[in-house]
Amino acid sequence: MDPEVNLPHHEESVVIDAPVSMVFAAMTDLKRWRAWWPQIENVSLPKGWTENGPMACRVMGMNLDGAVTVYDLDRELGFETGLPVGGRVLQHFTFVADNGGTHLTAELNASGIAGMMFTRKRLIKELDRLKANVEEAEGS
Repeated sequence: MDPEVNLPHHEESVVIDAPVSMVFAAMTDLKRWRAWWPQIENVSLPKGWTENGPMACRVMGMNLDGAVTVYDLDRELGFETGLPVGGRVLQHFTFVADNGGTHLTAELNASGIAGMMFTRKRLIKELDRLKANVEEAEGS
């Protein structure tokens, strides 16, 4: 059976007390990623946030190559990366206005070794850190 066929799927949502534009801006500002995604050592988008544009990052000591899969300003964001030891990670985020705040849904699919590294528990922690980071910035 092809392990790519049934990628482990995790979906979590969080409501962030900040406008969609601010949450989207935080998620697309690569300089802010370490604040809420501490395991990411660096990330680059040579063509910027462009669908099918290349993405390279270093996560937990591994260099990952991938691509932006979705970029729809203030609505959706997605990317895919492959691990050098096998496996891949697909992440998709949906942004919806919610009473002046943002209802953010994150979907994570990971195969191979990535399935053991990119877990539901980790996704929840990342969303909690993102929420705190954005709300703190909104309050200042």
